Amino acid sequence: MAMKDTENKVSVSELIAAEAELADLKEQYGLQEQKKKGIFSRLMDFFCSRQEVTVNRKKYLMLNIFLGWAGGHRFYSKRYFLGILYLLFCWTGISVAMSIIDILVALPKPVDDAGNIQI
Repeated sequence: MAMKDTENKVSVSELIAAEAELADLKEQYGLQEQKKKGIFSRLMDFFCSRQEVTVNRKKYLMLNIFLGWAGGHRFYSKRYFLGILYLLFCWTGISVAMSIIDILVALPKPVDDAGNIQI
């Protein structure tokens, strides 16, 4: 960005060109600005991470059928926060409905040679 010697003012076209050059440099070096997440969003990312876990399909479904109301299948798949939520809400029937949904999600998953699925 070149400034004129006689004036202290910068033209709008020079500012636009400098802004475009800066955006190109940020993109080239991978320095894109990321929005700051709120506290609720960060807590949900921490407690409910969606990293896939390999579990035995038969064990997962059996735990879901017999202990789904208490979140047994969630503890087995290392999703402890969700397991605790299932335990807290087991008396309301919400956890039973959610475990039925979990069964419907796990049934069509492809099984590998050892009988494991990705949850």
